[in-house]
Amino acid sequence: MDKKHRLIPATAAALLAAVPATLMVHRHIGTAERASLERAAQKVLQHDAELPTAYWRKDAPEADRAVSTADIQQVEMHGDRAEVWVSEHTTPYVTDSNGENPTPTIAAVSSHLFVFERAGDGWRLAEDLTAWEFQDGG
Repeated sequence: MDKKHRLIPATAAALLAAVPATLMVHRHIGTAERASLERAAQKVLQHDAELPTAYWRKDAPEADRAVSTADIQQVEMHGDRAEVWVSEHTTPYVTDSNGENPTPTIAAVSSHLFVFERAGDGWRLAEDLTAWEFQDGG
């Protein structure tokens, strides 16, 4: 019986030691998912910034490129889908008459609501609910 009584505290101690390690793994997975979602949002926003119809081109038609960054504000997971609220910072760049020396112009900031679905190891844009969110009063 003594062996059983000594085994119980040792087992309990091992379990208690494993709990923080398990929590750390879950926290790390959450951080990795957040980073992956941020990269997916970044890809969508940069693609939009490079379109000839990009909204910022109206104010700076001579601009030939822009850098758009995504900053995730909130994520809500719904199974394999994620609703992601993103702040976008877009900086258009203008060049001289030779197409050289890119210089940043006035940056624009906007907010978006994207729905991403899992796609392999990453995410793909399933829906852009930005217009709906702000018409609805967000």
